[in-house]
Amino acid sequence: MPRIIQLPLSGRDRHHYISELRRAEAAHRTLLDQTVEAFRAAHDLACQEWNTRQFIGGPADPSPVIEAAIAAGRELLQVRCQRCGHESMVDLVEVIWPRSKQIHTLAKVLRCQNCRDERNKARPDLVALHYRKAPDPAAPARRARSR
Repeated sequence: MPRIIQLPLSGRDRHHYISELRRAEAAHRTLLDQTVEAFRAAHDLACQEWNTRQFIGGPADPSPVIEAAIAAGRELLQVRCQRCGHESMVDLVEVIWPRSKQIHTLAKVLRCQNCRDERNKARPDLVALHYRKAPDPAAPARRARSR
């Protein structure tokens, strides 16, 4: 095996190497942040497309995976009972279901709470994915009208 001998760096070379290393680390952090935002935007577009398809009456399959919906910030799934029309929101973060499965696979295990006493339990319609509502900031104060 050949022996590699590192040449000692002078002070100027060392400072230049350190500054270039810091610049490369900053560029890496910036690119990593941009990549995360790009993935979030891609997941959000997939959720928007599925919501639109559900609105126009298209098939629920294929749907985004649960993990992608959560990554996009759309953590709530709106469902509607086919029998009684009761609507509710399902929190995807709290659902015990594999995150790698598609959202439409949840329909086979969800049941309406209002129709639970009846023998033939209706499966829900999946309506849309929604963002979790953030608390509203305080409303801005109105300016007094000057006369």
